[in-house]
Amino acid sequence: MAGTSPLPGEHGPRRSAGDAGATGTGGGPLVERTDLRAELAEGTPPPCPQCGEEEPPASDGSCPTCGAHRPALRDHVELVLGDAAAITDRGLRRRRNEDAVELGRRVEGGVETWVAVVCDGVASARRGDEASLAAVGAAVGAALETAAAPATPPTGFPAISASDTGPIPVEPAEAPAGRAGTGVSGELDALATAASAAAATAAADLGRGGGDAPACTYVGAVVRGGDAVVSWIGDSRAYWLAADGSSRVLSTDDSWAEEIANAGIMSREEAARDRRAHVLTRWLGRDAPSGPAHARRVRLGTPGLLLLCSDGLWNHLPDPDVLARLAAPALEGPPPAEEGVPDHPALAAAAALLAAALDDGGSDNATLALVPVVPPADADRPSVTVDARGPDERTGPIPLDGPGVVDR
Repeated sequence: MAGTSPLPGEHGPRRSAGDAGATGTGGGPLVERTDLRAELAEGTPPPCPQCGEEEPPASDGSCPTCGAHRPALRDHVELVLGDAAAITDRGLRRRRNEDAVELGRRVEGGVETWVAVVCDGVASARRGDEASLAAVGAAVGAALETAAAPATPPTGFPAISASDTGPIPVEPAEAPAGRAGTGVSGELDALATAASAAAATAAADLGRGGGDAPACTYVGAVVRGGDAVVSWIGDSRAYWLAADGSSRVLSTDDSWAEEIANAGIMSREEAARDRRAHVLTRWLGRDAPSGPAHARRVRLGTPGLLLLCSDGLWNHLPDPDVLARLAAPALEGPPPAEEGVPDHPALAAAAALLAAALDDGGSDNATLALVPVVPPADADRPSVTVDARGPDERTGPIPLDGPGVVDR
C-alpha cells in the first residue's frame, strides 16, 4: 500500500496512506494522497512463483535462478486511503499492466474532499503505461492543490445535448456562508477541471519532441459529502453503486460502438459485437482529438460507492446491479472475518470485483477505485440525480486543448 506526503505549503509530516485519523500539524488541513510511482520505485519485487527466489529479476524479467518469468511490481498493486481503496492488476492475458490509479483527500474544518483517478494506457500506442502513470499523478496533485487555494470556479458546466444542439446553461448551486460566489458544485467543477487539464498536459508532454505519442484514457471523480463531479475521456467508466437499487453508469464511452449506436446505424447489442467496438474515438496524448472532456455533476442522497474503472473490469462486469452485489462488503458492511479477505470494506469490495473479472477470463488489465459516499444525514434528495437532466446528456467544459493545458 502506498504512502503519502503533504503537498507543498501544507502542514504535516509524511504519513501512511491508511492513517485516516491523522491531522495536520498546527491545526492545518490534512492532505493525503497515494503515490503509485513511489510504490513501484520503492517496493520489493514479489518472489519467483516457481522457485521462491527473492533476488530481483534480470533485466528481461526472468528469475536469475530458474529462468521463469517473474511477476512485476505493477502486475498487482493495492492502495488504501482512509475509507477509499483501489486495485490495479495485469489480468490474465496481457504481458504487462498499463493501467494506473491514484487517490487523494483533503480534510479541513470537518469537510472531507476526495479525488480519485483511473487511466488506462492505450494498447495501440507505445508507452501507454507511462502515459497512464503520469496522468493519474498529475491529476490528483492538481486537484488537491486547487482545493488548497481555490480560484474563482466556473459558474457551471454548459451541457451539450446528445444531438449536439448547443449549450444549455447550468445554474451553480447556492454558495455556503463564507464562500460567496462559489458553492459546492462550483468548487468541485474547479477541481475536476484542474485534474483533467493536468492529466491531459502530462500525457501530451510525453510525446513532445516527436517520435512516440503515448496515450491513455481518463476517468476522474471529485467528491464532497453527497456531491460529486465525474469527468472522463475514452472508455474508462464511472459507476454509482448503492444497495437501494439506484446503481447506474455515470459515464458514456468514447468508442466506435457508442458512436455507431448513438447514430442509430446499429443497435447497441450489434455494435458491441462488432470487431471495431472498442476502437477509441477520444483519448489523452499528444495526438489526441481536440475538444473538452465530458463531465457530469452528481447529487447523491443515499450512502453508496463511486466506482471508477478501466475496461478490463467493465468488459466482464458491465451491469451496475451486478457490480453493486459484488461490492456488498463496502455497501452493507463486511462479513465475518475470513482468511485471505481484506478487513478494509472498500478494499474487500475491490478485491471481490477484481476476482469476478479474473474468473470471467481476465482478458485485459483491470483497475478500479472505490470512494464511499456518505451524504449529510439531513439531505432530502433522491438517491441519485445526474445534472438534473437526462442520463445520456454530455456536459463540459473541461478543456483538453485550451486554457489550462500547457502544450510544451
